[in-house]
Amino acid sequence: MKVLAISLLIGSILIGVAIEMDLLMGFTLRQSMHNVFNPFRVMETPETFILFLFLLIWTVDLLAALFFQKQKKM
Repeated sequence: MKVLAISLLIGSILIGVAIEMDLLMGFTLRQSMHNVFNPFRVMETPETFILFLFLLIWTVDLLAALFFQKQKKM
């Protein structure tokens, strides 16, 4: 659970830094958000599938580790 929380925290901090840098360069918030999420918009279908497959595998691994950890405590 800590790994998931840390990953989300680091990801949100990185997105925040990217948005703040765009705002400091004079972009609007809408343009800044577009710049942050643009790589996902230009992905082709196989690339998107592989990205979500990796995210799914990572999530299942975390949940399995959490489940087995709780099983050992009982």
